[in-house]
Amino acid sequence: MLKKSPIDKNVPRELINLVMDRLEQTLPYKCRGIKITHQLIQVTLECLNEEPSKTLPQNCRNDVRSRTPDGLDYRIKNRMGSDLRTANIISDILAEAGIVKITHIINPKTGRSIKASQLLKDWTW
Repeated sequence: MLKKSPIDKNVPRELINLVMDRLEQTLPYKCRGIKITHQLIQVTLECLNEEPSKTLPQNCRNDVRSRTPDGLDYRIKNRMGSDLRTANIISDILAEAGIVKITHIINPKTGRSIKASQLLKDWTW
């Protein structure tokens, strides 16, 4: 785990370089209709790291931000200024690389189990 100041939300350069080394594709590339970029990976890691539990639900809404519930998709959309569904796709890519774990959490509004992404401890800062 890399140590950084609690006010610094940016992914440390050393950590992002390790992430890029783990990916099997050269960036940018398309996966299931979504362009996978350095910025998307960085924003995803930052969103997960900012969360105290390092875990966010994947609401996977291919809808405008205003109709997307809070979770990884919503936060990526806000940070990147997009309305595309990305959490499910980028999480699967990062899970294959051993950076996040796909898990399930209970939606507090519905009581149903939903897919979530958890940043693994070795990848936090």
